[in-house]
Amino acid sequence: MKISYSTISVGRALPGKLTTGSFGALFCFLVLLLTACSKTELFHISGPTMGTRFNITIVGVSPSRKPEIEAVVTDILAEANNIASTYIPDSELMRLNRAELNTPIEVSDKLFDMLVISGEVYELTNGVYDVTVGPLVNLWGFGSEALNGVPSDEKITETLALVGFNKLHMDAETKSVTRSVASQIDLSSVAKGYAVDWVAEYLESLGIINYLVEIGGELRVKGHNGEGERWRIGIESPSLAHTGAVQSVSIADVAVATSGDYRNFFDADGIRYSHTIDPSTGRPIAPDLASITILDKSTARADALATGLNAMGYERAQKVCEEQQLACFFIQHDGSGFIEHYSSAFKPYMQ
Repeated sequence: MKISYSTISVGRALPGKLTTGSFGALFCFLVLLLTACSKTELFHISGPTMGTRFNITIVGVSPSRKPEIEAVVTDILAEANNIASTYIPDSELMRLNRAELNTPIEVSDKLFDMLVISGEVYELTNGVYDVTVGPLVNLWGFGSEALNGVPSDEKITETLALVGFNKLHMDAETKSVTRSVASQIDLSSVAKGYAVDWVAEYLESLGIINYLVEIGGELRVKGHNGEGERWRIGIESPSLAHTGAVQSVSIADVAVATSGDYRNFFDADGIRYSHTIDPSTGRPIAPDLASITILDKSTARADALATGLNAMGYERAQKVCEEQQLACFFIQHDGSGFIEHYSSAFKPYMQ
């Protein structure tokens, strides 16, 4: 009997995660792919993408189809990166960020979709989630620019004038976007989740009904694993020591995303500054949440929600999760340790 284990990093702080971002993994989700005593055919595809790695497991499909599927997946991920990357100077997003102000710019359906999702979560979080926060992310040294000391009040105020999703005008009929100020849109808190959905929809178009797709920690599953069981995910304790899972969930036909604050920060004059920036103040927040995990049908939406709700803090986030019937698992700071909470919609997934 052979048992194989696949460890998948889920959730991260990307340069641009409200900050919206950074490429360090925040939490690990241990996915037990038990292939013991199983005659079910399965295969894995993995590799680098979007500044991180992707992992795909497909169950019940002949491995002879792997080259064909791998080639298309590679093309999808390359296209997603060329649309939404802030590190490719000529990506579609960066061209939009350089476009003339007060001029409608037609964009691709995919980029427009990402902005629509971002706008929905912006509204749901009362503006706490804001993909135009990029200038503040850079100002605080969590983006593409190095930090040169704690920013002055004057510089923060100046930069805040460039931030605000409500300063974008989006026309659904023409699929165009108009910037009224020199905002810098950063989609790193939604793009990886969107790419997961894109790949998952491609697999489903082939009639594949049992899979796991993961990119940089965001994942989506359908059907069952190699043992014919629901996929099992372990939510790890928010510790740099990787002390193990604090909660496991049994899932099928759902996406998972996590956001947290404990691996991306800097200290200055005895003060710890989180990577998560409050768009209303222009300053790093001091969240009471170590992490939040979201389960949703859409990986892109789960990705954005995890970022925004984490920045809201436990009380406000918990209220939103109950009002919107979102499946949320919280790990809250408690002085020397952590307290776990979950929403009503999350409870059915717990083991």
